[in-house]
Amino acid sequence: MDKGIEFFDAWAKTQKEFLDTSLKTQEVFRANWLDSLKKSQESFFSTANSANNPHAQDILKLFNAWIGTMISTSELFNGEVVKLQQSWGKTLDNQIEQSKELTKVFTEYLQKAGPK
Repeated sequence: MDKGIEFFDAWAKTQKEFLDTSLKTQEVFRANWLDSLKKSQESFFSTANSANNPHAQDILKLFNAWIGTMISTSELFNGEVVKLQQSWGKTLDNQIEQSKELTKVFTEYLQKAGPK
């Protein structure tokens, strides 16, 4: 039965590592994506301002509203995804602990019962 507990511990560890890696990846992706959007905005502004375009200010206002909405929505969405992943992690931790306890109790029961 000790092999069963070892297998379960290995499985649980793999699940936890996957969750942690997923959370870190999400956070890095969010930071890089937002940085990319901000750099695109800066590039667009410098290009639009350098051109002698009579509609440049209108274009900049529309672009700024669009990019601002994109960034705000992304921050909100990614924040909620991170919360969901953290909640999932806590649930997984609780499930792992309960499963360990159940496995331990079941193993002790089988050892007490002995071979038949």
